[in-house]
Amino acid sequence: MRQRDGEAAAGGGTGMPAAGAEVVFGEFRLVPQARTLYRQDRPVRLSGRAFDLLLALVERAGAVVGKDELIARVWPHTVVEEGNLRVHVGALRKALGDDQPYVENVVGRGYCFVAPLRMPAVAQPLTDLAAALPLQRLTGRDAVLAQLAAQVPAQRLLTIVGPGGMGKSVVALAVAARVAAVFDGAVYCADLAGVMAPAQLSATVARLLGLAADANPGHWLRPHRALLVLDGCEHLVDAVAALAERLLLEAPRVHILATSREPLRAEGEWVYRLAPLALPPADDVPVPAQLAAYPSVQLFAERAGADGGAFAIDAGNAAAVADICRRLDGIPLALELAAGRAAFFGVHELALRLSDCFAVLTRGRRTALPRHQTLRATLDWSYDLLTHSEQAVLRRLAVFGGGFTLEAAVAVGQGTDLPAAAVAERIANLTAKSLIGIEPAHATVQYRLLRTTRSYALEKLQASGEEPGAARAALAWELAQ
Repeated sequence: MRQRDGEAAAGGGTGMPAAGAEVVFGEFRLVPQARTLYRQDRPVRLSGRAFDLLLALVERAGAVVGKDELIARVWPHTVVEEGNLRVHVGALRKALGDDQPYVENVVGRGYCFVAPLRMPAVAQPLTDLAAALPLQRLTGRDAVLAQLAAQVPAQRLLTIVGPGGMGKSVVALAVAARVAAVFDGAVYCADLAGVMAPAQLSATVARLLGLAADANPGHWLRPHRALLVLDGCEHLVDAVAALAERLLLEAPRVHILATSREPLRAEGEWVYRLAPLALPPADDVPVPAQLAAYPSVQLFAERAGADGGAFAIDAGNAAAVADICRRLDGIPLALELAAGRAAFFGVHELALRLSDCFAVLTRGRRTALPRHQTLRATLDWSYDLLTHSEQAVLRRLAVFGGGFTLEAAVAVGQGTDLPAAAVAERIANLTAKSLIGIEPAHATVQYRLLRTTRSYALEKLQASGEEPGAARAALAWELAQ
């Protein structure tokens, strides 16, 4: 999100602002739409008459406004004495303080607002979203972008959901760029990664729009057609859901595009689960020309050659490249991290070392968020957001090397700390949070951990000392079938 630094002068300091425009003077910010005056982001208490008086003077800043004109503006259709005007001018001057002159009395004529006015720093819509996209192109996502670009104008709340490293943020920005014209370029993007407290969320969005921290963003957005992109919502999911419902109610022409590792579960939400990049089949002998048609392979090859070294898929490395892509589940972040190590290890050695993928995939972009700089950091972020019982179920399920049924998961996931009846709910939560995948299997549903997720959960299981018990539970289940 781009924002102007500082404040730009309006009309040389005392020019008349447009009616209804926000202005800044001294330590104050006047927000006519919200009928609020702020001093250093704190509301100043003013009566309705005093606020109307201030507004009338500011709109004619630098000019003398006659007493009769002010009375007609502040007390329309009412006969009042001039003494009432003096009382409210005095109350206004008291509220503004005496650190500098604001309202002067011009004897025999009226009053004049004399403080210099400045236009506040306001959020600029991201009309050039392409410039904000990461340098790498979105390999293998053309169909996804087309589908989402068609849905965003039709759905008022759309959430892109997927595991960490799946590319949700870059897809959201690319979609926003495609639909920007539909919203007349009014696209505002909020990166929520640095917002740790739910109480800060509304203030973050307000500042994004150029408002004071305690302003209501819904009121400002009410007359506007705009797209608000909320990126990285999973650690604030309850607060984001509440804010989204409120904004959509207060601003009927606003649409929201969110990214999260789990759905917001807000009213009217349309969820799109972002899948991994397509993988080459495991049972085929890799042919270089055919292998290059798979998006996961395309991304790996593209990034492996990005440092200036030549990289091409040939008969000598095709099998190793295919193995790397499959081991990493087609997850874009993991593929990029692996490609960055290909020149150092060579693809054959890299494929062998991926048995300990967390030790190898460690050198992400310096500018990336900390949780996107290594594969372990990405999974740490997701794991740390889980409850203790969800963590326990996830690590116990690591004993399954392939797909498993809900009944098998309950048998293995339960323990002295978690009765069988509670395990199914935890599995549902882990599935919603993109840590367990679902794959149809004829009349039943099977669940599966991504390879990278399983490797991580297995480490946690071993560290917890629960591995022997989980393995015995899995074996007992299998023998009972």
